[in-house]
Amino acid sequence: MNLKRHIALFLLLLVSFKTLVVPFVYLDFELRKEYIISHLCENRFKPQLHCDGKCYLAKQLHKVAEDNARQETQKQTDTVKKLLQEVFDETFLTFLALPLCYILKERLFFYQSAPKQGFLDKLILPPIA
Repeated sequence: MNLKRHIALFLLLLVSFKTLVVPFVYLDFELRKEYIISHLCENRFKPQLHCDGKCYLAKQLHKVAEDNARQETQKQTDTVKKLLQEVFDETFLTFLALPLCYILKERLFFYQSAPKQGFLDKLILPPIA
């Protein structure tokens, strides 16, 4: 039972990872604030601005938002491509198959070569043009 709980917890974390990205960015910022202020901040040489690493945090949040938007756009594009591909591929095959069947049917059956014995010559007549 304990193993099942661990697996369920792992799968839950795996599924909810996308929603937890922004809180992880904030957590990373808070845990490494001193390092970010002294090494990664754009305004580290201008202490009078009191940026305190907020520029770095804004960049990271903007990057996460762009990644999410790009993924959503990619998903929508893939969905539209699949939909259009299914619709037009099936339509093309349907239109392509109909004339082939008709041509094959025409070539395989000729009224002139039908047997004319007894009552069959009265039943099988050529079409009236």
